[in-house]
Amino acid sequence: MKPGPKKDPTEFQPDFLGEIPYAIARYSFWGGVIALVLGIAAAVYLMTAAAEPARVKAITGTMDFLQKEMLVAVICTVAGSAWLFWEEEIMVALNLMGAALLFASGWLLPNVISTSPDSNTAVKAGYDALGVAGQLYLALAVLVLIIDLSLRIRQRAIQGAKKDSLRYGKGVTEESDRKNVFMGKCWQLPYCRKFVREKCPIYHAQRTCWRELVGCMCEEAVIRVAMEGKPISKEALLSGAAIPRNSKLPDSAKRERCRNCVIYNEHQKHKYRLAMPAALIFYVLVYVLFKGPLADMINTFLSRGSKMVTDSTGGAVKNVHTGDFFTQFLVLAVVVVLWAYTIKMIEYALFKLKI
Repeated sequence: MKPGPKKDPTEFQPDFLGEIPYAIARYSFWGGVIALVLGIAAAVYLMTAAAEPARVKAITGTMDFLQKEMLVAVICTVAGSAWLFWEEEIMVALNLMGAALLFASGWLLPNVISTSPDSNTAVKAGYDALGVAGQLYLALAVLVLIIDLSLRIRQRAIQGAKKDSLRYGKGVTEESDRKNVFMGKCWQLPYCRKFVREKCPIYHAQRTCWRELVGCMCEEAVIRVAMEGKPISKEALLSGAAIPRNSKLPDSAKRERCRNCVIYNEHQKHKYRLAMPAALIFYVLVYVLFKGPLADMINTFLSRGSKMVTDSTGGAVKNVHTGDFFTQFLVLAVVVVLWAYTIKMIEYALFKLKI
């Protein structure tokens, strides 16, 4: 037996250059997480130690350093997670939860460490440092979410369902003589082939294949009629009587064929393009019309939580009131997150359930 050709040893060497961005992202993410946790822990510890008047000035200066350290840590964490876990649900969820907790630290911490922001300048500097880091974290997390959504929407609007999930018409290319009519019927979409259309009973009856549960991509009878070129009466074409009916298949099986057809996938893409601006307009209106009531609901919820802790500690911890900026930013973040998950639900309905 003749030995095969020897392979170049370099073919088996790892791509070190290709691994560099991944390694940088990994170290950035984990380094950022560790630095952020240490920064928060140090800030909390120093706030509890700032009760001694002699240490207030020194701790205030340290808090300025910790604020810068946490800002860098937040940037590294978000950038690293975006590179490592892009398009994964866990990335968005963890970033949003972490950002929300850090952003709300000004309200949460007084209920934990019994030290309010107005204790002294050092404690106030600590709360300011945590608040600024939380604001940056939440802003970056929401920005990453919006970028992820924008790319997802663009990809879905162009591709629709994944092509490997389509069994009918998978290898069919778009016809150059057909315009892609928005929300059009099957014969107005770019996958309608001319040689089939001329004899297609669905086209002549001005109906749609997904309504009739039969079409040129899934039903052999439609293709056979087009290939044979047998004359069909005008009355039969216009009335729809010429549309073939496959009595051997139940309607559920026929609908499943539609869900796996390239033409129906194009129809779903049109529905998706219609739903996206509708969802955006809806949530813009929700924010504009209901930001006041939503802010009141958030303030009421936070106030009740703070009061419960105050009562349970016998008044050792005072009620902490959130600022207007905090509340409005939280309302905006909640609306954006709801919009994001509405889009995911629409995607699931159109491209998984294929409703």
